[in-house]
Amino acid sequence: MRTLLLLFISFSLLSAVSLDTKIKQNKKQLNSKKIQYKKMDKQLSVVAKKIISAKKEQKILSQKLSKLAKNIKNNEAAFSLLQKKEKLIASDLNSVNGEIGMKQKKFIDLVAKNFSLALALEELKKPTPDSVMMKEVYELYAKKNTKDIDALKREIEVFEKKKSTLKLKKSHIEKAIAGYNKERKEYKSKKLKQDKLVKALARDNAIYKKRFNKIKASRKSLERKLAKLKIIKRNNAKAAKDRATHNGSSQSNNTAPKIIASGSSVSYTGGKTISPLKGARLIKKFGTYIDPIYKFKIFNKSITLKAPYAGSKVRSVLAGKIVFAENSGGMLGKVVIVEHANKIHTIYAKLSRLAPGIHVGKKLSRGAIIGKVDKSLMFEVTKSNKHMNPMKLIRL
Repeated sequence: MRTLLLLFISFSLLSAVSLDTKIKQNKKQLNSKKIQYKKMDKQLSVVAKKIISAKKEQKILSQKLSKLAKNIKNNEAAFSLLQKKEKLIASDLNSVNGEIGMKQKKFIDLVAKNFSLALALEELKKPTPDSVMMKEVYELYAKKNTKDIDALKREIEVFEKKKSTLKLKKSHIEKAIAGYNKERKEYKSKKLKQDKLVKALARDNAIYKKRFNKIKASRKSLERKLAKLKIIKRNNAKAAKDRATHNGSSQSNNTAPKIIASGSSVSYTGGKTISPLKGARLIKKFGTYIDPIYKFKIFNKSITLKAPYAGSKVRSVLAGKIVFAENSGGMLGKVVIVEHANKIHTIYAKLSRLAPGIHVGKKLSRGAIIGKVDKSLMFEVTKSNKHMNPMKLIRL
């Protein structure tokens, strides 16, 4: 009866140890998810700020383009008006030039018809009363004609000045339009880049948000799982206490060997034994290391061995007795714990399947097949309830 009770207590304690392992594993995963959550939250914040900044720049560029379009339109309207004015001035200039030509022709015709004889007599120094009078009329007419032509010439000068001013204004407007078009081209190019940037940032934001929500959901799932494991642990502890009290056992202070110890480790100076995985490669060491992504310190209590192929066989490194064998679920998969001499325990985790006949209480010889792994084996060793570096025990 006492032996059965001790076995019962041992199994209860082993179950509690398994729950402790699961709780620690889930806590570790939860902390990792929290870090990822914060990192993703920060990334989302950065992307959101970039989107706001890009949209702001996009709005400024749109406003500038709108203003430039308005300026170009106004300048094109002013240029068109100047062209119309220039045409009118050109028409007036042609009209005035025509009038001057007409007056000059009329004067020449008049002189030829009415004053040529009188002028000829004056040249010959044989004036007559009529020729003298005609000469006076000619001089008056010539004076008036010259005055009229001079007035028309001054009018032409005014028109020419106006034409020159309009030409200068047109030149300025053409330069302004060319400058606005160049500026508009540059702003259009910038706006196109901003449009692409906003789209790219929106895609990044969607990707980050999707990852963020996934991590958030995973974190909540882990929190629920952790809470459940803690409740199971409390319930198991209460049930064990109740059963111990019910049986009136005075042996409740006797404890089975603890398989998973605290963060402290122990040295080992014994000889080395076989590797639990033939042809394996060490991919994660025992002890403190810096996480390559999040840059924080982690104390690794186990080592991870890379399997040479899928379905690689896992062996017991020493002779001993199985004290735990079940599917722990999650990252650990199937787990087997073997108790050896000198208070040594070896833990084999991430097994894909257990070998036939593997169960609690079974005795194993060194090299006995425990199960198989597909990718890697997590291997832990404790001595006197403290972790030790598995590489001190095994030889790869």
